[in-house]
Amino acid sequence: MSQKVIPVNDLSTDFSLLSQVNFQEDGDALFIHLNYFDSDPNYLFVNSLNDPEMDLVLKFEGEGPNEVGGVTDFYFHNYDSIFLIDRYRYQVSLADSSGKVLRRYRLKENDSNRPGENSVLPWVTSKSRIFLRGRYLYIPGVPDQSPYKSKYTKENLLIKMDLQTGKYTTLLGYPELYQTDDYWGNIDHVHPSLSSTDDPDLILVSYPLADLIYSLNLKTEELEPYFWMGSDHLDPPVFIDFKDNQSDKMIRYQYGTDYYFSLNYDPFRKLYWRIVYKKYDAESLDKMVNRTEAGKPNKKYMIVYDENLDRIGEFDLDSIPRFVGYDFIVLKDGPYISVTPEDVEDEKIFQRMVLE
Repeated sequence: MSQKVIPVNDLSTDFSLLSQVNFQEDGDALFIHLNYFDSDPNYLFVNSLNDPEMDLVLKFEGEGPNEVGGVTDFYFHNYDSIFLIDRYRYQVSLADSSGKVLRRYRLKENDSNRPGENSVLPWVTSKSRIFLRGRYLYIPGVPDQSPYKSKYTKENLLIKMDLQTGKYTTLLGYPELYQTDDYWGNIDHVHPSLSSTDDPDLILVSYPLADLIYSLNLKTEELEPYFWMGSDHLDPPVFIDFKDNQSDKMIRYQYGTDYYFSLNYDPFRKLYWRIVYKKYDAESLDKMVNRTEAGKPNKKYMIVYDENLDRIGEFDLDSIPRFVGYDFIVLKDGPYISVTPEDVEDEKIFQRMVLE
């Protein structure tokens, strides 16, 4: 089938910043996503992409003996090991599919939930998911101290948590491009995209403002340039002073700067997919800065490289209605993107992409 359909009800939504595809031993693929409404219990939707009769809604208590707080991020390892994060409490709960909490972890050195000078806020999206390597759970994050207030050289964009001891360290910093006193934009311009590879010890890192793809070696924890994957349509950023970060100039910078949204490695076809978001046009920028009305959608492109790191091409995505980079998933029979029409409210439709 060239389409996959996910049901949507009054507990769920057709838009999600975070989803995960989990491949079962029997070959089934599960599409898993959170509800983004404030609710108790928290809901995790598990949808089989092959057999809708296998769909489940998992419930996790926000309060009580098996409380997990307000779930903002998750990683589904299997039905016996589901990691649920309450971002603003710096709490990770390990639970099973019945809702029983098996263990809790703390991602802060003290008991305070206020931002600290060295603390890191878990920040997981579909372009930067949690991953597990042996006894270590790796959780993407953003520093509580704004990294663009000074020449930021800390390495704390990724949390490495030992599941046996509960201790954690941080790794992954910014390349030289970012280590300035300038203002770089909002979260979309500063939060890197992470992608696994065929090598379990190698993670690919795509920074939103950098043409280069970097590699992170999980054994040495070293970051190195890997290969160039630039866009023909992306204009380089023109940085502004941090002192302007609360002005209309800041808003214009955020919506008026091109960036690389995400990078996804496709292990089934040995392809690399990088999504590019163009800036909004001048008329749309004026409307957005003045908050009068929404502007025209910005243009988006997909860059594709093969396993030899040779460029296959760059393709515009204008023909895809309501394209959102968070809704790009890779399955065994191909990559899929959401093509749900605006007037459809009870399902989310994914269409397989074919290179021509």
